[in-house]
Amino acid sequence: MPRRPSILGGVEVLPALEARYQMRLIPLVGGAEARTFAGDGLVFKIYPPSHASTQPGGILAARLEALNMTKAGLGEWVVEALAINGYGVLVTRRYPGSNFTPETCTEAALEELAGFFVRLHSLAEPGVVSRARLEERLRQFGSTLHDLPQAQKLVGWLRPHIEEVAGTPQAFCHRDPHAGNILLKHPGAQGVPEALVVDWVRAQPDDPARDLAILTTGTLELLGKERALAALKQIVRRYPEPLSLWRRLRFWVPLTYLHDMHWFRTKQPAGFRAAVAEKLPRALEFYQRFEALEL
Repeated sequence: MPRRPSILGGVEVLPALEARYQMRLIPLVGGAEARTFAGDGLVFKIYPPSHASTQPGGILAARLEALNMTKAGLGEWVVEALAINGYGVLVTRRYPGSNFTPETCTEAALEELAGFFVRLHSLAEPGVVSRARLEERLRQFGSTLHDLPQAQKLVGWLRPHIEEVAGTPQAFCHRDPHAGNILLKHPGAQGVPEALVVDWVRAQPDDPARDLAILTTGTLELLGKERALAALKQIVRRYPEPLSLWRRLRFWVPLTYLHDMHWFRTKQPAGFRAAVAEKLPRALEFYQRFEALEL
C-alpha cells in the first residue's frame, strides 16, 4: 500500500495519533489555524508549530482552546491536549451533528444557542471595551474601503455611536460564532445539546454584542432576513439588560459587515466585489432600519 502523503508539513503526526488511539483518522474541513481529523467518536484538531503570528501555535494553541472550552462550560467535550513533534493536538469527543443550515435549524436549537450565549456572557472579564480600539477599527475600514462612497457614509454614521459602546464591561466571548463554528444535532441523537459552538482558540474578553453581531451576520442571516431578525430578538431578550445590548447592536452589526469587506479586500481580493455586493446593502439596511425596530 502506498504511503499516505503528509499533509502537515512533513511531520508524521497522524501515524502517532493513530497508534496512540488505535483508530484510522480521516480529514474533516480544515480551518485557518489548524487541520481537523475524525476517528471513532473523537475529533483531532492539529495545530502547526508556533511561529511569528498574532495567534499561538502548537501545544500552546491546543491547550488554550482546551482551557477556553472548559471556561465556557464545555469541558466535558475535552479529552486531552498533547504535543507531537512540535505540533499541538486537541482531542475532543465528536458531537453527533453538522454545520448550521436553515433546513436543520429548529426552534429548540435557537433556544439552545440563546441560553448558551447568555451563560457564556455572564462570565465577567476585567476591563471595558476600548474607545481607542473602536476608533481604530473605523479608521482602518474607512481606509481599506476608501473607494466605496456608501461604505464611507456608513463609517461616518457609526462614528457617533462609539459613545454607546466604549466603556461597556467586558465578558468572556467566543469572537467567531459564524455558521461553520456552530453544529446542530442530528435528528435522533440522544443526550447531547441541540447545538454546540466549536473552535475556541480565538475566545477573549469583549463586548457580548460583538459576539451576537457575528452570530447575526455569519449564521442567523442564513435563515432569511425576517427570521434572522426574529431569532436575534429572541436571543437578546434572554439577557439581564436586553435594551442596552440591543442598542449596541446598531453599531456592531454594520461594523461586522465592514470588517468582512475589509477581510476580503486584504485576504481574498478575488471575492471582494461579490462580498461588497452582498454585505454593503445589508449593513446599510440594518443601520437605517434600526430605529424602527422594536425589541
